[in-house]
Amino acid sequence: MLKKLIIISALVGIPLAVWIASSYGDLKEVSFEGAQHTETTSESDQAPKVIIVSTIVDATGAPSSIICKDATGAEFRTQFTGAQPEGPFLAGQVVRFVGHVHGGGDAYFHATQVYAK
Repeated sequence: MLKKLIIISALVGIPLAVWIASSYGDLKEVSFEGAQHTETTSESDQAPKVIIVSTIVDATGAPSSIICKDATGAEFRTQFTGAQPEGPFLAGQVVRFVGHVHGGGDAYFHATQVYAK
């Protein structure tokens, strides 16, 4: 009886886990404005991670303060705290930042990963 219960649980549980991972594991590419709408209001919760494809406008303060422009032309500040990429951040470079928005008076994008475009 226990063997049947384990087999049935595996037959139902494994496909369900795969479906949940494929549905909710993909990050959305959004603009900075779109990322601001995903921020959470709770202090203890972190906003969901998103991808912003952006062009670096000014990287003189990298990695703590990078000025970027998204596809809509909106400029925003990015703070990068991930592993340093192979080369330095350069003005005009197009990158895909993965992270979340920190709201408030001076909203900024907190990036934890970066991929070259």
